[in-house]
Amino acid sequence: MRHVKDFLSAWGNWSISRIGTEYKGMSYMSTESSECRPYLTDLEGMVVDQAVASLKRYDIDGYNIICLYYQQHVSCRAIARYQKKRPDYITAYLARAEAYVAGRIHGLLEQAA
Repeated sequence: MRHVKDFLSAWGNWSISRIGTEYKGMSYMSTESSECRPYLTDLEGMVVDQAVASLKRYDIDGYNIICLYYQQHVSCRAIARYQKKRPDYITAYLARAEAYVAGRIHGLLEQAA
């Protein structure tokens, strides 16, 4: 089983490339030719997307931090500066949000099996 950070990194790439969803579609024009980005299948992406969406209903700040960090690739330090918080506070908040999403992913995958 993959780690939640792997799922969320791949989800960030998957969701940002979706067209017709709530996420903006954008093309990745990378200057590094051999850069390897993790991606999910549509089924896996939908499972992770449901888990992140349930976080939005439960904790909007955690949802925003997850989206900024994994979709927009904004660092915890930059998020902390914007919110006028300490970086370790944002890092801890991100870890709690990741733990919630990991639990939801596990529950959704058990339901599917």
